[in-house]
Amino acid sequence: MYLSLLRLLVEISQQSPLLYIGLIVILMASWGLIVAAITEIAIKLFDIRDMV
Repeated sequence: MYLSLLRLLVEISQQSPLLYIGLIVILMASWGLIVAAITEIAIKLFDIRDMV
């Protein structure tokens, strides 16, 4: 998936810098959501262990 997005990034960067920036923002937001979900799961796991 990310390889195809990287190809799209290269193609768009040749056409319009605004679309290039938009695609980078979307990629960073998707990574941010993944990291936030993993962090939330880890925090919940450690909270459950402390309660027991």
